Amino acid sequence: MLSKDALSQLSQLKTVIASEKEFAEGIVRPTSKRFGFVRLDDGRDAFLDPEQMLRVLPGDRVKVSLTENSKKQLEAKLETLLNSAVSQFVGRYVRKGPAHFVEPDLPPFSRWLFIPPQERTNCSEGDLVECELIRHPFKYEGKAQIKVTNRIGKPDEPGIESRYVAAKYQLTSEWNAAAWEQAQRISHSIDEQALASLSREDLTAIPFVTIDSEFTRDMDDAIFAERTSEGWQLTTAIADPGSVIDFGSELELSARQRASTLYLLGNPITMLPTELSHETFSLVPDAVRPALVCTMQVNKQGELNHFEFKFAKIKSHYKLSYQGVTGLLENNDTESLADKLPESVTASLQTLEKIASARIEYRQKNALVMEDRADFQYWLNDQKKIERIEKRSRNLAQKLVEEAMLATNICAGKLFSEHPNSGLFSTHIGFRQERVEEVNQLIAGELPDMAERDFSNLDNFRKLFRTLRQHAGDNQAKARLNSLLQRMQQAGSLSLENAGHFGLGFEHYATVTSPIRRYQDLYNHYALKALLNGTPAPGASPEDVERLQETLTTGRQATRMLESWLLCHYMADKIGTVHFGTVVGVSGRGINVKLDDIGIDGFVQLSEKGKPKPKFDSGRLTLVTPEAEFYLDDAVCVKVKQVDNLGRRMELELVDKETAERLKAFESTDVDTKG
Repeated sequence: MLSKDALSQLSQLKTVIASEKEFAEGIVRPTSKRFGFVRLDDGRDAFLDPEQMLRVLPGDRVKVSLTENSKKQLEAKLETLLNSAVSQFVGRYVRKGPAHFVEPDLPPFSRWLFIPPQERTNCSEGDLVECELIRHPFKYEGKAQIKVTNRIGKPDEPGIESRYVAAKYQLTSEWNAAAWEQAQRISHSIDEQALASLSREDLTAIPFVTIDSEFTRDMDDAIFAERTSEGWQLTTAIADPGSVIDFGSELELSARQRASTLYLLGNPITMLPTELSHETFSLVPDAVRPALVCTMQVNKQGELNHFEFKFAKIKSHYKLSYQGVTGLLENNDTESLADKLPESVTASLQTLEKIASARIEYRQKNALVMEDRADFQYWLNDQKKIERIEKRSRNLAQKLVEEAMLATNICAGKLFSEHPNSGLFSTHIGFRQERVEEVNQLIAGELPDMAERDFSNLDNFRKLFRTLRQHAGDNQAKARLNSLLQRMQQAGSLSLENAGHFGLGFEHYATVTSPIRRYQDLYNHYALKALLNGTPAPGASPEDVERLQETLTTGRQATRMLESWLLCHYMADKIGTVHFGTVVGVSGRGINVKLDDIGIDGFVQLSEKGKPKPKFDSGRLTLVTPEAEFYLDDAVCVKVKQVDNLGRRMELELVDKETAERLKAFESTDVDTKG
């Protein structure tokens, strides 16, 4: 037995050793192997050996002590679990002998988690399930325990993909009792007579029209335009659910929590109950509706000279489709709209075309205009799988609606910027801070006259991208630099303070045009009402905005995951088919290619054992092999090599252009023969 002096010395020694250790905090990052890393708060990565990885889960925040090994590599030893990111998750039910496990959907984490006997269910091998962590492995020698809280279904059940994605991202289509009761009261009490009696200006005589997809039911904008001596007057009418849904009510809180309508394929989740978004507040034709109205004066050069917001009641006189309006304006009127519409509506549509043309030209000279990209319409069958894909280029009608909505949002942003702490801005602040030095080096090499400029200045940023896009069509180097610099930009975000929108080239921008579908727009309606009435603004906190931003990000991730999964199902029987595509990503291992005709991304592996290693330039995102060089936005020909439905990944291989064209011709002939 040790003496008191020996124990005291030992305690002192431990204190000295502890004081000499370097401690840090960070987030656990697993790998597909047994080892992992801790991403420290200062940006460094510290190695976690397999034994220690057994004690933690992906995303855990931990305190570690740091040492260096003989190769001067940073290694971490776990000291304290600060908090865990894993509480609820989804995965696949598996059995190994008598033991039951779940393989969690937390890539690249690949360890199975144990289900104790008392928590076992009637799930079968391969079932997709929701789970809850009941014992963290940190204090239990690496032995985690979980329980299954919900069986989602078998992988081959119709609609399993959307249910699984909703469970993974904890998205719900259910409403709490109080919000549902409020929605029912509104939908039953707000009839046309009640809306017509609203004490607000009556603008129902103005021949507003909605222009949207033929399938759209939640119509939240209508437009009208007419000529003036200086140019044109553009008037937009936006659905006004905030006229009845009080700020702070149960329904408003539910909309705030959802953040937006999610158009999950086969399983849309609306921000407001469909009775309200599709009927009560939707700007359906020939129905009186409350609206936020913005009247804008546009001169012949496309400049917005004056605007006014007001809350009024309006009536949409017609619901028109994008295809129908485009046909009318381009003299290809297959729907015979010219014979069906009164002269006042036809004149308004023709005026809207002139305004859109002037606004696009103005924005090209004074702001930034993004290049047009095709959209893809996915049609599902009875099994909730993609049956066919329709590629659609943006048409004239979509552009004129877009210009009207952009103008409205610019006006809202300007008004909020004149009244600080009122509304919620949509901002984009240019380049990521950690890439600024690279940005300057790239610009100096291609545009030396623009080197050393401060691109946190909006005017300099606009000049840079206007210059690049002006010459992108006939200068390959500038086109590649444009693509590269776009990928070095910050993501757009919401803010209580105006920081401009560099991506669009606007000094101020705040969205108000989709209050049925987006919470930030609904919030800005409350803010505008407060400004116009001289009452206090709703008063969102920075924490509120951060939560809203996180929810929007989660929704986008869920939407992308579901689309990727269903697209992989669609491609599963198309192994060996040839496609033309565009390089959308470059890494040291290969290239990501987006198929031009379908819109799905796949990966081409170019780093293989036994072959020379490709030369990867992470700064310029280029990859050089003995056969070719690859850059962002390059056109390539590929063949579908393999599709992994569970992993939601597709492998491609390169095909030379001549072979691709012969194979494509053969595929077309084969289809015609079968038809």
